[in-house]
Amino acid sequence: MSAAAFASLLAIWIPTIIAPGPDTVQILRLSMKSRRAGVLCALGISTAIAIWIAASLLGLSALVNAYPAVLRVLQIVGGCYLVYMGVQSIRSGLRQRGSVVTHAPGVDVSAGQAFRIGLWTNLSNPKAVLFFGAIFAQFIRPGMGAGWAFAIFATLVALAIVVFTAMALGVNAASRFLGRAAPYIDIVAGVVFLCVAVWMIYEGVTG
Repeated sequence: MSAAAFASLLAIWIPTIIAPGPDTVQILRLSMKSRRAGVLCALGISTAIAIWIAASLLGLSALVNAYPAVLRVLQIVGGCYLVYMGVQSIRSGLRQRGSVVTHAPGVDVSAGQAFRIGLWTNLSNPKAVLFFGAIFAQFIRPGMGAGWAFAIFATLVALAIVVFTAMALGVNAASRFLGRAAPYIDIVAGVVFLCVAVWMIYEGVTG
């Protein structure tokens, strides 16, 4: 890989992780509950990204390009998980309605729950499925060497950690002003998850 190709990959990667999607929505709703939940969700998402990158470097992207059916299976499985997350988010928002919210609404999720939510949200994220299943493959070459592979892995994961952790801390800092909106954020997040899930499952089934 050349330095120009690496720079091009970064130019694509940064807008990809910043763009709104299930990851950012999940960080938004958990950071409203507590700083710890938001940061651990961000770390869970970053861990999932590390898994995607490692899998792609080990041949997942090439496998998807050779067998497009793999991408369809990933879309269907990811869509089913987002249905689950959507229902859970809507139920959480409905439970919180009617309660007085000042800063941390409802019952805070545990550290393990927050991390797992972030991890599985990204693993089922359509942006991740499509990016690593298709776009990322354009930058992976069999003979690029272990040095470039490590540089890609370390840089992309580090950027994800910085961006998502900063996002979590920023949302949490603003949560005291947005506390009363938290139940509705959960409900809207759930609707977003369900809409994305329907699209993913439809795309996976129809190809």
